[in-house]
Amino acid sequence: MLRIFKKMLLACGLVMTCLSGVEAARVTIDITKGVMKPISIALNAFDASGVLSKQFLEIIQNDLEGTFLFRSIPQKAFMQNPTSVAELPKFSLWKTINAQYLANIEINCTGGTLKVSLALYDVLSEIKVNLMNISGNVGNWRKIAHVIANKIYERVTGEAGYFDTKIMYVSVENTPKNGKTYRLALMDQDGYDHQFLTGGQTIVLTPRFAPNGKECSFFSYKEKIVNGRRIPISASVYRLDLQKRSAPKLIADFNGMSYAPRYSPDGNLLIFSLSSNGSSSIYTFNLTTKEVVRLTRGRCIDTSPCYSPDGKYIVFNSDRGGTQQLYIMDADGSNVRRLSFGHSKYATPVWSPRGDWIAFTKFGKGVFDIGIVRPDGTEERVLTSGYLTEGPSWSPNGRVIIFSHQDYAKREKIYSIDVTGYNKHEVTTPFNAIDPEWSRNLGVDN
Repeated sequence: MLRIFKKMLLACGLVMTCLSGVEAARVTIDITKGVMKPISIALNAFDASGVLSKQFLEIIQNDLEGTFLFRSIPQKAFMQNPTSVAELPKFSLWKTINAQYLANIEINCTGGTLKVSLALYDVLSEIKVNLMNISGNVGNWRKIAHVIANKIYERVTGEAGYFDTKIMYVSVENTPKNGKTYRLALMDQDGYDHQFLTGGQTIVLTPRFAPNGKECSFFSYKEKIVNGRRIPISASVYRLDLQKRSAPKLIADFNGMSYAPRYSPDGNLLIFSLSSNGSSSIYTFNLTTKEVVRLTRGRCIDTSPCYSPDGKYIVFNSDRGGTQQLYIMDADGSNVRRLSFGHSKYATPVWSPRGDWIAFTKFGKGVFDIGIVRPDGTEERVLTSGYLTEGPSWSPNGRVIIFSHQDYAKREKIYSIDVTGYNKHEVTTPFNAIDPEWSRNLGVDN
């Protein structure tokens, strides 16, 4: 019943204390041009106690290698083992083992304070490209390790790192008598610090982070059994404070079914669809003034709205042209123009944080695609296909997409893939998972 309902909805709808010593211009590579040979990097961490260096290296190595852009050189191949970031590398020795970059990471733990220093070298050019110091509570050591990985990634690729981020999704757990429990779940992007946010009393779908990461919105509905069939009896958009973890709050009591929420880039508005009398229109709700504004009208089905990063435009899907396609309009609802012209049905459009791409779900004849298209409608292409492959969400740097996929054994999993269409891999979750959402900002502290 849930999948049928979801198809209907588709149719309807740690503190940095110092950053200094940069002794060379940033080295930039293009990571959007298809397959590239991984960058060889030597990761070398050391601390006086010898306790944290191994764990630090594991996190940083997993972060970097998980992008498929980096290859870590085994430590047993090292011909020099620096014990301080002040110790200069012998570049000839690192060239011998084909290291393109060297990261020396010094860790000091005093009391409850952790201080970490990074010295990153371009081995071939024999220059230091980054030096940074970061400190924080020792309990945040994993977070600090992710921040170090972010900086290495940024200095080498020229793109912002995304390792110190959160992923929210809907956890789907089988219950006795072929039932299912749907709960909002939150975890670090590498799967650690997993938490459930709701108790499973109602079905929840499409969770969305607020831009500041401090709250989220989602769609929830209740159902009843009629002649053995599950029938939705109420459906509304809720908000949840991710810091206080108080009970979810209904945004407003509308005359109809509200669903498909997203925040405006400034976090002041919720945009969503409201279904009534057989049609769905797009509305905004001001979170401060409670003002409701209707943006689209007519007997068509307009849904899945998403703002452009600058807040000037909205992409959505609609059947106003006879088939379900993507459209773009100005933020006030004016100047509607069609974006997609394919033969399949298009749904769940999501604007890249960079503004350069729009991701979408496309489905027809039993096949679901995750694709991307330019905001002007050009360069449309499919990244991956599969049975019930849907619901894309962007990484904060706009270079990776996560989505859900159900295989023929009805196992629902989250996967990630980059904008080249390569490097697809599973994002591990405790139970089946759908509707993933990546936090929009770095360093979300929940």
